[in-house]
Amino acid sequence: MKKAFMDVSKILEEKKFSIDKKKGRGYLVHHFCVDYKSEGYIKRCRGDYFTITFDSVSLHQKRNAIKKELMKILRILFKDLKTTDPLIIGLGNSSILCDSLGVSTTNKVMATNHFTDFLNMPKVALFNPEVVEKTGISSYSLIEMVVRKLKPSMIIMIDSLATNNPELLNNCIEVNNTGIIPGSAIKDNKKIDKNTFGIPIVAIGVALVLEKNKRMYTTPDVGEVLHLASTIIADALNELFFYK
Repeated sequence: MKKAFMDVSKILEEKKFSIDKKKGRGYLVHHFCVDYKSEGYIKRCRGDYFTITFDSVSLHQKRNAIKKELMKILRILFKDLKTTDPLIIGLGNSSILCDSLGVSTTNKVMATNHFTDFLNMPKVALFNPEVVEKTGISSYSLIEMVVRKLKPSMIIMIDSLATNNPELLNNCIEVNNTGIIPGSAIKDNKKIDKNTFGIPIVAIGVALVLEKNKRMYTTPDVGEVLHLASTIIADALNELFFYK
C-alpha cells in the first residue's frame, strides 16, 4: 500500500512547487510538479502529481463535479499518449475493504479487449493480480506476464493509499504519472513506471488507511467511501474511453 503524496504536499507548496490550484464548491484540486530539486528531500519520484481533496459531504453530494475534475486531470496525463489499448490494473486485496479500491474499480470498468476489430473503440483490458498471500506469485511477476502477452499501449494502476494525516483519510484522490510499487510490503516487488516496460504509466489512488505508530487504522464507513470513490474513478475512465 503506497503512502499518499499529500503527506508531503505542504512542503512543496511552501517551496512554491505547486503549479496550479483550483477551488470548487466542496473540493480543492492541486497540481504539483516534482523535479530534480525537490525529489530528494521529499522522497518522491520526478513527475506530475494531482490531488483532489474533499470532505465527506462533498463525496456524497458533489460526486459528478469530482468525477469531472478527475477526467480533466486524466486528459492532461493522456495527452499525446496512445490510448487505444490500455491495461487497467486493480491492485490490492479484494478480501480487505480498505485495500480493495483497485478491484472495486475494475469491476465497474467496461472490458473490450476481447471484442473483435469491427468495433471502433479502445481495447480495454482489466487485470487484478490480487496479493501474493492468495496467489503465491508476486503482483509484479503477474503484471509482467500480462504486459508481455497483451502489449498494451499504456497502463493505468489503481490502488488504496495510506496516509499519516487524519484529515486526508477517505478525503483525497491522487493521480500521478510516476508509477507505483505493487504490493509495497513485499520487498522483492519492483516499481512499475514508464521505464519498466517502455510504456506510459498512470497511477490513481485514494487514501483509505491511516498509518500511525506503525499501525494501520480505517473508519467504520470505509465500505461506503470505497463504493463512492471506486464509482467516481470507474465512471471517469468509462466516459474517457467510451463516451468521448
